[in-house]
Amino acid sequence: MIKVLNKDEYIFDNINDFYKWLIKNKKKINEISIEDDVNALDLYNFIKYYFNVLDKFQTEIDKYNDSFFSEDDNKLVTSAIKELVRMNSDGKFVRATLIALGYDSLNNKENNNKYIPLAMAYETFQTSILIHDDIIDNADLRRGKITIPRSYEKKFNEYKNDDKEFETRKKHIADSLGICIGDLGFYLASKIIVSNYSKEKNFYYILNLYNKIVINTIKGEIIDVVLPFNEEYKENTATEEDIIEIYKLKTAWYSIIGPFCLGMSLTEKSKENIKEMEDILYNLGVAFQIKDDILGIYGNEKEIGKSSSSDISEFKQTILYTHLANNKKLLKELDKYYGKSNLTQEDIEKVKELFELSGSKKYAVDKMESMFDISREKLNKVDFITEDYKSILRGFITYLDLRTK
Repeated sequence: MIKVLNKDEYIFDNINDFYKWLIKNKKKINEISIEDDVNALDLYNFIKYYFNVLDKFQTEIDKYNDSFFSEDDNKLVTSAIKELVRMNSDGKFVRATLIALGYDSLNNKENNNKYIPLAMAYETFQTSILIHDDIIDNADLRRGKITIPRSYEKKFNEYKNDDKEFETRKKHIADSLGICIGDLGFYLASKIIVSNYSKEKNFYYILNLYNKIVINTIKGEIIDVVLPFNEEYKENTATEEDIIEIYKLKTAWYSIIGPFCLGMSLTEKSKENIKEMEDILYNLGVAFQIKDDILGIYGNEKEIGKSSSSDISEFKQTILYTHLANNKKLLKELDKYYGKSNLTQEDIEKVKELFELSGSKKYAVDKMESMFDISREKLNKVDFITEDYKSILRGFITYLDLRTK
């Protein structure tokens, strides 16, 4: 039981209900206290921290988005930048929050916003690589919005051209523009970093760490792209080790290790501290991706902001799939649907049923929870972060475990 004290008293039977209440009651977040539940207190401390920096980020991203425009730009370029800005808004800012948290956890005596340009640069990098990811995945939705290639295709439909090559050309040009806009975003992100931190003593360390994150993310994307193709057409069975390598490069570094350690790098603290956090956050990053893969199959489409069939249609290689692949009978049944387009809701439900029947869903959930627990255990042994910030980080782990999108 979790007791929350405000002007009123609220009682919650479990932490999941408490989490949902916190998310819906942002205005009360600074007015409550938690009794007799350490996990709930940790979660509360993270959500409070998150909401406080979120207000800053939502204001700052508009400023940085406006800075991308130039009066000298051709109208086609301006139109393209508008598409970038459309996607570079309304994010959850979780990675930006980790940059802030990485900085504050080692700089807790000084209350300043030194991390904001780096956080906004990272958000822009994230948007840019997601634009490319949408092309790779042939995706229709991102963050609940129509993707950039689909947006251009919709505009091009106004041309009403009867040329038999028009449909092919339309898609090619729309994808090409998406690639160009993603590329532009990468360099706008770099420009933000150089413009704001080039005079820092450890500027080259910051920039090299940022580049390492980008490089690792792209390496993970390469494996993620070719592995499903090999699995589907070459029957080169992917192993769990292959999947974990994708999780490490594409998710752990990009979503967790990278942003937190970038924030730490702004403090000029010991590089050994950053190295220690890399190890702790690796487990958290892998658990984060396992959760993502579970949500990709079992999540609510409106909440996750993408089609619930996209992971199935893309023949996405996950721990769920590699675990089920050990059961040849069920794998044969799964392959009737996996990798196929135009799936019906009945088909999707059948895939869910097969992952549950094989024990693959339970296996993935158990592995995820184990890695969350390892992260907590290692974090508690750290001696260079205060207990207040350890509490926020433990709350972040719980937040990742409870999230539904």
